[in-house]
Amino acid sequence: MMKKKKDWFKLKRYPHIGLPLNVKDRHKWIEPYIKNPAKIAKHRFLPFIHKSLSVRKYRKVYCEEDGKLDSKFKENGKVLRKGSEKIRELFYASHLDSLVFSYYAQQLGKAYEEKIKESFYNLSDVVNAYRSIPVDPSTNDGPNKCNIDFANDAFEFIRTYQSTEFVVIAFDISSFFDHINHKILRKRWAEVLGSSDGLIEGELPFDHFNVFKNITRFSHIDIVDIFEEFKDRIITRKIRKDGSLGPIKKKPIKKIKYLKDQNAVAFCNARDFLKVKGKLLQPSKTKKLNNGRVVYRNFGIPQGSPISSVLANIYLLNFDKAVNDFVSERGLYRRYSDDIIVVCPKSKKSDLEKLVYSEIDKVCLEIQPTKTQIFHFTRDSQGQLKCGQEFEKGINWNKNLVYLGFEFDGEYSFLKSASLSGYYRKMKKYVRRAKNYSKRPASKTKGELFKKRIFKKYSYKGAKRIRKWIWNPNLSKFEKSDYYNYGNFLTYAYKAADNMKNNKIRGQIKKHWNILNELIKR
Repeated sequence: MMKKKKDWFKLKRYPHIGLPLNVKDRHKWIEPYIKNPAKIAKHRFLPFIHKSLSVRKYRKVYCEEDGKLDSKFKENGKVLRKGSEKIRELFYASHLDSLVFSYYAQQLGKAYEEKIKESFYNLSDVVNAYRSIPVDPSTNDGPNKCNIDFANDAFEFIRTYQSTEFVVIAFDISSFFDHINHKILRKRWAEVLGSSDGLIEGELPFDHFNVFKNITRFSHIDIVDIFEEFKDRIITRKIRKDGSLGPIKKKPIKKIKYLKDQNAVAFCNARDFLKVKGKLLQPSKTKKLNNGRVVYRNFGIPQGSPISSVLANIYLLNFDKAVNDFVSERGLYRRYSDDIIVVCPKSKKSDLEKLVYSEIDKVCLEIQPTKTQIFHFTRDSQGQLKCGQEFEKGINWNKNLVYLGFEFDGEYSFLKSASLSGYYRKMKKYVRRAKNYSKRPASKTKGELFKKRIFKKYSYKGAKRIRKWIWNPNLSKFEKSDYYNYGNFLTYAYKAADNMKNNKIRGQIKKHWNILNELIKR
């Protein structure tokens, strides 16, 4: 079966300014408009809608000097976890703007692929994130690599590295998307396009410049503000059982979290937005910092737009080349978005760190020193590889290398312990909530738990990916689609266990069924 190629035309259904687009209009007016450079050069972009996503993380606390568990976070011999909150700032483009960004992301992606394949750069295997890299390079119809494959490739390189002593350094770029310098981005953008379009150095075509201008000096509206303004007249449209669309209606919605349940398709139309634009719009050329200071914004692109990922790769073109050139003869350099891993001889460790910090400074970014981790690997007389992490007081040989959600001890690969803990923590919370709801006086199930739903979400019974069947109203029957259900955490774990060499992943999750049933019985 021929694999479907990725298409830039992807309709979004989230509420924004204006109604969602219709797939029937693709060839009628949407595609001719977007593929016309003269039209895009004059296209007026609507503001992004901004949303803050809070993610709560719980981690064991280790001493920074020796890497051992901090005794302050132990109680009755039990290890406690310190909770921390991470805020992700997401921005959503309007429906037509999203397609414009998606189309130009595809064009830039093609030009970027041509650029990194040039012998001068030779970065095809180096940059992993936001690209389609086939598992089998000899065919274009097979599956593409994911973080499981990228982690496995790195661990296999380390396992077979021809040295008795070497180091692996993991770097993390601080607030990557928020600190991308606009001047450097424009220069790289033109450089990538120039390789295929024969442009004069440093210039952007008018249509590309308009896209560049609106992805850098973008304006936005906070989702809370626009909801509060229009909450008594939100535009909704129900999807009937046969898949057809119902009439467009305006109705009040009490809270943001009810938007999906109430079939909201838009906050307002463009005409109504223009009437209140002044009090909703956040400035595009300035940025207010946490300390209240306002600075001119000549840096940062919105995280969440269809074009942001390819721009992030383009931005680090020269950085990737410099680091890869340094380690390519006797090491390995891989970058997955802002996560960097470098394998090199122990003697090159100091020079490598200086180079990375120097090159990242040239592109106006910073490496987080607290997240920079240095791992030492030694091979004994039997060829057994041992891993340990460097700390101020020496090397802790009980620490594993962590990369892209996996751990590696020099011989075996594992699921990251934090990911596994998160899975069991969510399982416990879900079962507890299900029990509470079943005991409510208004419950019609008289204390009965929906075990099938719990098993589907947290056990092997819901791990199998099943193809979805979609109702076709014209034929009055269900048809096999190209979509699958997402499965659950165990789907990912089983895939990793089947694809990663020399792993012990199945042993990590083999008790999940007993743990789940024990939680239900309590």
